[in-house]
Amino acid sequence: MTTESALSYPPRKAIYLLIGLALAALITGALHAYSLKYVNDDCFVSFRYAKNLINGLGLVYNAGERVEGYTNFLWTIIIASGMKMGFDPVQFSMVLGIVFYLLTLLLYACMSWKLRSTLGQNLFLIPLAAIALSLHRDFNAYATSGMETSLFTFLVSSAFAALLTGGSPRSYFGAGLLLLLAMMTRPDGVIFAAAGAVYLLLAAKSPVKSFLLLGAPIFFIFLPYWIWRYSYYGFFFPNTFYAKSIDLPYYSQGLTYTFMYFKTYYVFILTALLGIVLIWRHRKIFTGLNNPLPWVKDQLRAGAGRPRPVLLSLLFILGYLLFIIRIGGDFMFARFFVPITPMMYFLTEHLINKATGRVVHLVLVAVVVVATIFRFDLFGNGAVVGYVADEARYYSGETLKQSQSHGAVLHKYFEGRDVRVAFWAGGLMLMYYADPFYAMEASAGLTDTSIAHTAIRERGRPGHEKQATLEYLMKKRIHFFVGPVDPPTEPGQLVLNLVVFDSILAKIIVYDNAIMSGLAAFPGVRFNRFPEYLDSYIAEMHSYPREKVEQDYGYFKPFYFDVNNDRRRQEAFLSFLNPAGNPPRSDSTHSPPASER
Repeated sequence: MTTESALSYPPRKAIYLLIGLALAALITGALHAYSLKYVNDDCFVSFRYAKNLINGLGLVYNAGERVEGYTNFLWTIIIASGMKMGFDPVQFSMVLGIVFYLLTLLLYACMSWKLRSTLGQNLFLIPLAAIALSLHRDFNAYATSGMETSLFTFLVSSAFAALLTGGSPRSYFGAGLLLLLAMMTRPDGVIFAAAGAVYLLLAAKSPVKSFLLLGAPIFFIFLPYWIWRYSYYGFFFPNTFYAKSIDLPYYSQGLTYTFMYFKTYYVFILTALLGIVLIWRHRKIFTGLNNPLPWVKDQLRAGAGRPRPVLLSLLFILGYLLFIIRIGGDFMFARFFVPITPMMYFLTEHLINKATGRVVHLVLVAVVVVATIFRFDLFGNGAVVGYVADEARYYSGETLKQSQSHGAVLHKYFEGRDVRVAFWAGGLMLMYYADPFYAMEASAGLTDTSIAHTAIRERGRPGHEKQATLEYLMKKRIHFFVGPVDPPTEPGQLVLNLVVFDSILAKIIVYDNAIMSGLAAFPGVRFNRFPEYLDSYIAEMHSYPREKVEQDYGYFKPFYFDVNNDRRRQEAFLSFLNPAGNPPRSDSTHSPPASER
């Protein structure tokens, strides 16, 4: 069907209509994305890797320790390039994110024009997918965030467009290059590569040749890259794969995550209903078919080389949806659905064009737009539902400012010292600005292989199910823990294992005299001088029950004596506990004396 016969008005007016609506979508989307702009805590993992790379330390989180704590290699390299040119990574990532977001909107507007011949008689040429995406709250929120989501979505969508509208060897090879870049941006891009390969095997004129063209870039570029990263980091998958237990199915949480998304964006119920309408309209085709498989094969063979929007959309959407459900989704609401949301709107647009007449067409377009705007907000005035958080609400502009302010305070005290810090979830931003010599993410194991490979005892919040023990932190000679710390019961009191950096409270994991004596010179750093405390304790030790001294020494040993060469004070304890020369019991609660907690 030609454009002239498909539309009841001249093609030039159709072009004007599409261009006008596409421009409106781009402007609306840009304003919407800017109004929701924020920076996510997790992106600061990549920022620290990028900073260390341009500073000559390698692609590492901590100098001298090769741990692949990121899953967005290409995005990290792009951020490093921007930082090398002097750009601030927060602002640079936001600008890039919005650029790729707008390119995605433009791409789907172009696809609406490219596939105009699929329109029914007398239908308007409306770039519905682009319009809906510009109004989709969470799609717009992830236009920024500092993460790779916007780039990944653009690359996957571009590959989708190349497979659907190209139809030539060059386009299939180009789709392979785009999928290669997507896989180097996030490893789960391999799912879309597999979906694209299946599509070509089913719908291309020359299935084998097309398959090889698609796979050539992946084989000749991605495989060597994967071998390099394996030799560099020592594990087949990134460390986050193990930290988040991607290999373990978590169907219950995956279904919950999926239900939350479709409950929020109930507009996609319309997509399923339109599919049912189309099947019902063509029900006579299936009547009398004892075995529909030969008929399906004949249809695919007869239409080889022609665009198959429904087939490709379903392969991309369902393949990734199964992945989301299996791994348990994500702790960030909608993030994993962002890459397939454009295809779901595109499929909706295509089905509306195929299944409706002119009046109903306009009504359904309006329904999609209105339902997208008036989504069902699960979070209300909060930011967390169950294990899932609305990151755009959770991280406000004040969060970044506070992390920069507190980070500057810590950096002032940490600079020039080999300080080793552990921190909890939500502290990646703070640690980037504090920039300690060594930093360990201790609530998931993102930057530590031992924590990441710990077995899960009980499923919980995805990506936050493996935590470092105090014993492990002591073994790693961590000096301070920055995170949730219970303050002293009495204001102004200094507890034995607490330190205050100006107004920032942290927990002392091991007391290193070399570090602590240097910090003691700053009036803003307050803590109990442990050697002085030990002198007071030793002076009164003979008045204590042996059991108390033995228990307290069980804490003092890993906290202090294993870190410092203080034979005089240690001998005082050993002589008291072992007058006959027998070694003391090694069991320990790793808790400070009750009077000093």
